[in-house]
Amino acid sequence: MTLPSQMRGLLLVGDGYTRTPSAAALEAMEPYLEPGSIAVPEPGPTQALIKVSLASINPSDIAFIKGQYGQPRVKGRPAGFEGVGMVVATGDVPYAKSLTGKRVAFATGVSNWGAWAEYAVAEAASCIPLIDTVRDEDGAAMIVNPLTALAMFDIVREEGEKAFVMTAGASQLCKLIIGLAKEAGFRPIVTVRRDE
Repeated sequence: MTLPSQMRGLLLVGDGYTRTPSAAALEAMEPYLEPGSIAVPEPGPTQALIKVSLASINPSDIAFIKGQYGQPRVKGRPAGFEGVGMVVATGDVPYAKSLTGKRVAFATGVSNWGAWAEYAVAEAASCIPLIDTVRDEDGAAMIVNPLTALAMFDIVREEGEKAFVMTAGASQLCKLIIGLAKEAGFRPIVTVRRDE
């Protein structure tokens, strides 16, 4: 497969961190992202280059593009922490090479080549090969929220209590935690912001 030299993506307008915190909701795209063209990146030795099929948007993505996340932005690079797509090039490490031609769920981590573009770079260790029955919609949301739910539920488990309180109970993250709690015999007490 011949790769193009340029790709389209939603590119970060700011870099580093913001000095002006703002709400968790995204009011508009323009102050934070702009559609643009950028060179297709080359994967490093332990990385995979993925032709993105679908990418998700999580609250962590919003905090990141606003400069309010624990990772600095790189101006002019695509945003987006996770997605799904086909591995089209890799580095030389054997595991990375084994992913060539496979459809994977991936997290971009600290590569600073996000999923909101035609191609993304991820560490091969952050790629999960998918079976054919996994829909792109599910693969694109397979890493960030599930791992966060597991980590947050581990905190609850370590406290030793069987009941706990959560806000934003209608969110995907809380729904995952509720499922984990039910399986483990815990009792979540959940609040939501709106009646619907």
